[in-house]
Amino acid sequence: MADADDLTWQQKFDALKRVARYRPTFTLGLVVFGGFVAFLEGVGLGFIYPIIQVAQTDGAVESGGPVLNAFLATYEILGIPFELGYLILGVAAVMAGRFTMSFLVAWLKAILAKQYERDLRTRAFRGALDAEVGYFDEEGSDDVLNAIITETGYSAQVISKGVTLMETTFLVVMYLGVMFYIASTMTLLAIGILGVITIVLRKVIEPAVTVGTRVAEANERVQESVQAGTQGIRDVKLFGLGKEIFSDFRDSVEQYASSSVDLTRNQEAVQNFYQLSAAMTIFALIYVGFVFTELSLGELGVFLIAMFQLAPRVSRLNSQLYSVEGNVAHLVRTQQFLDDLDGRIETDGDRSVDSVDRVDFEDVHFSYNEEETVLDGISFDVERGEFVAFVGQSGAGKSTIVSLLARMYDPDRGEIRGDGVSIEEYDIEEWRERIAVVRQQPFIFSDTLENNVTIGNREATRSDVERVCEIAKVDEFLDELPNGYESQLGDDGVRLSGGQRQRVALARALLKDADFLVLDEATSDLDSSLEREVQDAIESMDRDYGMIAIAHRLSTVKNADRIYTVDQGEIIEEGTHDELLSDDGEYAELYAIQSRN
Repeated sequence: MADADDLTWQQKFDALKRVARYRPTFTLGLVVFGGFVAFLEGVGLGFIYPIIQVAQTDGAVESGGPVLNAFLATYEILGIPFELGYLILGVAAVMAGRFTMSFLVAWLKAILAKQYERDLRTRAFRGALDAEVGYFDEEGSDDVLNAIITETGYSAQVISKGVTLMETTFLVVMYLGVMFYIASTMTLLAIGILGVITIVLRKVIEPAVTVGTRVAEANERVQESVQAGTQGIRDVKLFGLGKEIFSDFRDSVEQYASSSVDLTRNQEAVQNFYQLSAAMTIFALIYVGFVFTELSLGELGVFLIAMFQLAPRVSRLNSQLYSVEGNVAHLVRTQQFLDDLDGRIETDGDRSVDSVDRVDFEDVHFSYNEEETVLDGISFDVERGEFVAFVGQSGAGKSTIVSLLARMYDPDRGEIRGDGVSIEEYDIEEWRERIAVVRQQPFIFSDTLENNVTIGNREATRSDVERVCEIAKVDEFLDELPNGYESQLGDDGVRLSGGQRQRVALARALLKDADFLVLDEATSDLDSSLEREVQDAIESMDRDYGMIAIAHRLSTVKNADRIYTVDQGEIIEEGTHDELLSDDGEYAELYAIQSRN
C-alpha cells in the first residue's frame, strides 16, 4: 500500500478536493447553514450597541450611526417599540435561532461524516472482494484489513473536523468584519499580531501531517502484530515466537502512544499558546481603545466583546486546522488504497455459462513474479465423467494449475478453454459456479456447521446436507459437536481438527454440484484408512462431473483415468497407474518410495 510520508501540498489538496465532491448538495447546505450561524452571531453581537445606547439614554434614541440606524429601521418596519425590553427579546430570539442552526449543523455534520465513513468502508470492502488475488499476495491481508477498518474511520473525521473548521472560519470572519467596521486600524493591528503568532507557532511545532502519518503507520503495525499473534497462535507457541511478537507489538504500541501524545500535545500547544498571545493582545487593545481613540462606550464594548470572542476561536481555528492536517495522512492512504483496488479488479467476461463438459489447458505458462517460472507449457484436457490426477514433488506447480482453472490468476501465455471457449470470456462468477475446489487448508467461516456446508448451495435441504456429510465422513464426528449441524465452528473452524476441516470443505464442494470437482491435497490431513474410505465414497458416486485431484499420496489416485506427473512446471509423463509403473519413470520412483514407507 502506498506510503504517506512526505505528502506534498498537491496531494493534500487533491485528497480534500475529492472529499468536497462527496454529496455536494448536502455539503453546500452545511456551508449555507454555517454561514447563517455566523450571520446570526453577528446580529446578536450587534444588539449590544443599541442595548447600551438605550440603557444610557433611558430609551430616548433617534439615530446614532449605521448600526444603530439599521436596528431602528428594522424595529420600525416590524412595528415593534424600540425599547430595552423588546431589544432583550430580540437578541434572545436571534440567539435562539443561532443555536438552533448550530445544532442542525452539528447533526447534519455527523450524518455526513458517518455516511462518508460507511460509503468508504463499503467501497473498500467491495473493491477488496472484487480485487485480484495477486493484490492480496503483494499487500497482505493485514494491511487490507487495516485500510478497510481503521484508515476509513480516521479519513471520515476529515469531514466532521472540516465542517467544524468551516464554522469557526465563518465566525472568525464575522467577528473580524464587526471589528473592522468599528475600528479598522485597531483591527488591522490585531490581525497583524495574531498572524505573526500563528506563523511562528506553525513553524516551531512539528507539522500535523508528519505526526499523523506516524500514528497511522504505528496503528497498522499494532494490528499486524495482534493478528499474527492470535491467528497464528499455534505456530507462535510451537516455535516460541511469543517474546518476539510481543516485543514487536510493544514497540508498535509505544510508537502509537508516543505519536498520539505528540499530536495531542502539539494541538494543545497551538491552542493554549495562541490563547495566551491573544489575551495579551486584547489587553493591549483595551489600552489603545481608551487612550488613543474616540470610540463611544457602546462601540468600544462591541469591539472588545468581538475581540474576546475572536481570540479563542482563532486559537481553536489553528488547533482545528492542525487536527485536520493530522487526518489528511489517513485520507490520502485510504484514497490511494481505493485507487489501487480500482486498478486491480478481476477481469471479467460477458459470456454466460450454464454447464461445462470439457476443459483444455493449451501451452499454459505462468509465473508469480518475473524471476521464477511456475508453469512452463502445460497442456492437458479433462471431460465430465473423467478422473485425472496430478502428482509430483512439492513446488512442482500442481496447485497453481488449480488456481488458474478457478481464475484466481490468468496465464501469462497460452489458453485455458471451457468447451472450446477461453475461460476469460466467461462471466467469472458463473465460471466459478461450474467448479468446486477443495483446498488443502480450507477456510472455515465462523458460523454453524450447516451454514459452512451450504456456502455453495444455500437452497440445499437438510437431507442434501446429510447426504454429502455422509460421503465426506463428517457424520463420524457429528456427535462430538454440542448442537450437531447447528454447532458454531468458531473462527476458521478453531473447534475442528485439520482433518475435520477438510471433511467439511469436501462436503460443501460435493453439495455445490458443480461440473468439475477439484481436490487439491483435499484429504492430506486424514489418516490413510479414512482417506481411502472418503476416496472410495467419492469414486462410487453416480458421478456426472469431472474430477481433478492434486495428490501427494499416490495411493489415492490409482484409479484415475489419467495421471500427469509434474516436475518444475512441466508435464513429464502421463498415463494410467499401471502404465506409469511399467514406464519406470518419475511416477514409478515416487510410488516405490511411498510403498517402502
